[in-house]
Amino acid sequence: MKKSIVSVFLLAITFGFFGKSKAQEKDSLYEARKLKIDEINFVSGYYTQEGDHSSIGGGKGDEALTNISNSIQVRLLKNSQKYEHRLDVAVAVDHHTSASTKLINNVPDGSPTNLYNGKISARTAASTGTSSVTGASSKFVGWRIYPSINYFAKNLERNTTYGIGAYFSREFDYQSIGGELSFVKASQDNNAEFSVKAMAFFDQRLEILPVELRPVTTGVNNKKSDDDEHEGNDDNYKLWNKNSYSVNFAYSQIINPRLQVSLLADFAFQDGLLSIPYNRVYFTNNTVSSEKLPMQRMKIPLGMRLNYFLGETFIFRTYYRYFFDDWGIKAHTAQLEIPIKISPFVSLSPFYRYHHQTSNDYFKPYGQHNHGEKYYSSDYDLSSFNSQNIGLNLHYLPLESKIFKSVDFRYSFYKRSEGLSAHNLTFAITFK
Repeated sequence: MKKSIVSVFLLAITFGFFGKSKAQEKDSLYEARKLKIDEINFVSGYYTQEGDHSSIGGGKGDEALTNISNSIQVRLLKNSQKYEHRLDVAVAVDHHTSASTKLINNVPDGSPTNLYNGKISARTAASTGTSSVTGASSKFVGWRIYPSINYFAKNLERNTTYGIGAYFSREFDYQSIGGELSFVKASQDNNAEFSVKAMAFFDQRLEILPVELRPVTTGVNNKKSDDDEHEGNDDNYKLWNKNSYSVNFAYSQIINPRLQVSLLADFAFQDGLLSIPYNRVYFTNNTVSSEKLPMQRMKIPLGMRLNYFLGETFIFRTYYRYFFDDWGIKAHTAQLEIPIKISPFVSLSPFYRYHHQTSNDYFKPYGQHNHGEKYYSSDYDLSSFNSQNIGLNLHYLPLESKIFKSVDFRYSFYKRSEGLSAHNLTFAITFK
């Protein structure tokens, strides 16, 4: 599957974008057009959160986290008489610090160290030679890099667009390789459009257990056994696969000059290691284990967008999504955004999003799981909660500039009913 995606992509690049086919050479109407840079996008973001339900600490502990991200995307265009070719090349880097991630190699203060199955000895901070995290200054520092490349070919006569893309992401315990295929068909008057996109991601995660759950006989790592069905790596950590497949459908229709409606449907399936090995779970009998969740999951979000243009000053953008999966989560999400045109150059867009979800079938808070349950998790992302996200986007359009195409500044505040809160700042600038 991976080789097929790469092969198709290389063929598309070779014959569709950079190259000139034999058929084109024989076509007297063919006119060579130079590749040109259409725009360059630079996005920088800062995210910080606070909370006291760390999933690494079994649903209890500091969730303080900051993340700084920077990305750059270069968009290249090439036109022929029949096709418009577009190539997007991007790379992004995240740098984050986390208080709870440090607890992978440290036993949380005051936590029980009796193990779930009782077959291996519990190791405390003293026995492992490590120290517990006692202050905000003791934080894990991590990096993630994720380049991507996407190619699109639009048939100008038929108003159809074909796309293909490839993705890669890597951080300390996780690596992901993905690809996508897309198709867009618009009506000749551009009042209606149908699109479909299929995506597949092939991920690998190292099974890094909390320090007290690692088998003593193999040192600090989990050594791969001969009959293990999963591959190992040089560090002798088990390497687990997680595959994700999704198909996204969208249809949009302009009802009249003021009203536009879009219908959205996604179908996603995952299999492999879906639990996070270093997430702890504490039981009612004061034993501890690593999070355990089913190896498969089906997710289906259904949504609708409705945009209403109220004159030249106001636009009302609304969005609603219903989500359900086979783990028991049902969720409703609604958002309202109102772009307000202040001047020909400046617009402000206040927005508000409300989200409600039910708990999945396997979540319980710290120390409330019963010994003997098949699946268990204390990750509050899988719990029942309400959340609100409110913010403002400033959009600047320097019409007279020969360098800048647009400048955006966005801030939002996020708050969950279980206590997690976050601030998110984004600065984006597009060069011509």
